[in-house]
Amino acid sequence: MNSGFYNESPACHCEESSDNEGKNKQHYRKPIESKRGRPRGSKVSGTKKEVIDLRSLLTRCAQAMADNNTATANEFLKQIRQYSSPYGNATERLAHCFANALEARVAGTGSALYTTLTSRRIPAAESLKAYQTYVAACPFKRMSNIFANKSIGRLTREATRIHINDFGILCGFQWPCLIQGISLRLGGSPLLRITGIDFPLPGFRPADGVEQTGLHLMNYCKRFNVPFECNAIAEKWDTIREKNSGGM
Repeated sequence: MNSGFYNESPACHCEESSDNEGKNKQHYRKPIESKRGRPRGSKVSGTKKEVIDLRSLLTRCAQAMADNNTATANEFLKQIRQYSSPYGNATERLAHCFANALEARVAGTGSALYTTLTSRRIPAAESLKAYQTYVAACPFKRMSNIFANKSIGRLTREATRIHINDFGILCGFQWPCLIQGISLRLGGSPLLRITGIDFPLPGFRPADGVEQTGLHLMNYCKRFNVPFECNAIAEKWDTIREKNSGGM
């Protein structure tokens, strides 16, 4: 349970930590360093790996396409394809994705590529695994969510209704912690209303993704006895008006 949701941030025990640090330094001994290097008489074998600036190649390729210089863009794409890979390091994988996009733009098939990618419905379980990996590798998203949820809780401490407009809600992974937190309020939970806004999906059910997110959040609210209302909107963000969300 999120028992500290309405508590203030803990104080920093700087003096205590500095004292402990001083004690640790007294007992610290420099470890014996092992000798490193190439043994005498040995030779360096193998060839040096060629270093390629993929970022520069991608930028120059994009500039060539902006100038309608298709021949030059294709030459840069050949070089990028040679040194990028979907199974390489982070830079090589990123360059591979950008190369796919640049190639689609040169061929004029960008819209078809986008439609193909968006037509594949990614299960919520796969999205959750990807999100967990992302948060574990880069904690900034987690910290921004914690700060936002704590701020909402502090500013709505005495409110009977909370209305959140979430542009780009996707799977709504930010809100379970908020739901747990407001469920602990003395005197009962307020009514939580979330307007989930996301881009429409292709096909006959453009709002299917955001509606599924609303159902998942509703089930979570039932688990913690939080009154809940959901308004699912699948439209382009610049077309959203106050009347769509039921009040901004």
